[in-house]
Amino acid sequence: MKLPRELLASLAELRVALEVAPWSVGAPLVPTNPAGLRRVAFGDRGRAQVVYGVIDRDRLVSLLQLIWL
Repeated sequence: MKLPRELLASLAELRVALEVAPWSVGAPLVPTNPAGLRRVAFGDRGRAQVVYGVIDRDRLVSLLQLIWL
C-alpha cells in the first residue's frame, strides 16, 4: 500500500524533525523506558504513526514501523 498523498508533507516535516532533534519528537513507546523506542503521531488528527529508535553514538535514527488509517 502507498502512503496517502495528504500525509506526504507531514511525513517530510517529521523526517526533518527526526534528523535535527529525535529525542524531542514524540514520546517513549513504553513509558517506563524513556531511552528505548519512541513513537510519534502525525498528519490530520494523528492519522499516522511512526515508531523509531535512536542510536546516539552513530547519530542514527531508524524508522521501524509506519502505520496509517
